[in-house]
Amino acid sequence: MLFLDVQGTLLSDEDKSLIKGAKELIKYLNSNLIPYVIITNNTKKISLLRELRALGLEIKDDAYLDPFSVLKSFIKPCKVAAYGAKAFLQSLESLGYDLDYKEPEAVLIASYDNFSFSDFASMIEFANSGTRIIAMHETSIYKKNNRSYPGVGSIMAMLTYASNCKYEVVGKPSKAFYKEALSLLRKQDKNADFKDILIISDDFKGDLVKAKDLGMKTALVLSGKIKDSENLDKDKLDFVYLNVNEYLREINEKHR
Repeated sequence: MLFLDVQGTLLSDEDKSLIKGAKELIKYLNSNLIPYVIITNNTKKISLLRELRALGLEIKDDAYLDPFSVLKSFIKPCKVAAYGAKAFLQSLESLGYDLDYKEPEAVLIASYDNFSFSDFASMIEFANSGTRIIAMHETSIYKKNNRSYPGVGSIMAMLTYASNCKYEVVGKPSKAFYKEALSLLRKQDKNADFKDILIISDDFKGDLVKAKDLGMKTALVLSGKIKDSENLDKDKLDFVYLNVNEYLREINEKHR
C-alpha cells in the first residue's frame, strides 16, 4: 500500500513534467490492484487532479488528496486573510471564502516566493490579536528555478518564534491529513492501517518524519528538493531511491 507525493516525486520541480517512471508506476499499481493514494500539498489549483490525469497519470477515483479537499472540515467558508500565490487566493474564492484583511475569522497561509516583510508583519499582528492561524501544510522547503525557498513549515517556525502563536495544519504532515488519506485507502482495502503503508516523497522533514512517527515505512526519492540523504536521520528513513522509476524496477523484480 502506498502514499505517493506529487511535486519532486511524480512531477519535476524544474518544468512540471512527469518524472521518469511516474506514469508506469501508477499503471502498475492499477493493474496489480495495489491500494494507493496520491497525497499532495498543492495549494494553487483545485484542478490539479484533472491536470495530472491529462499528463498521463491514470489516477483512479478516490485516490487523491490535497489540502483543498479537506479545508472545509477545518473551517467553513468565511472571511479569511489569505497569504500565498494569486492562484491560491483565487481557488479559495471559488470555494466560497471571502478575502478580508481587516476583520478575518482566520488567517490561511500557503507557499509563495514573493512574500514581503509587510506580509509577515500582518501575519504577526493577526497572531498577536488572537486570530485563528491555519497553515495549509508544513512543507519545509520547495524548489523553483533551481533554488530552495522556505516552505510554509519554515514560515510557521518564524511566525511562532515572533508571536508565540498556536496554529493548525491542514495538509501534510498533519495527523488529520494522513488519517483522511488512510480513510481513502480503506475504500480500496478495509483493513489498511498506517503500519501497512509505504510513503514515497522527496520531502524528508515535511512528509516523512511524522509519517514514520505514525508507523508508516518511509522512502525518500532524490528527484526533488533533496539530492543527498547522507546527513538525514536514518531512524526515520527506511529506503532511498533516485526516483520512482528505481522503486518500480525493484518491485517488478520482486514479483517476477
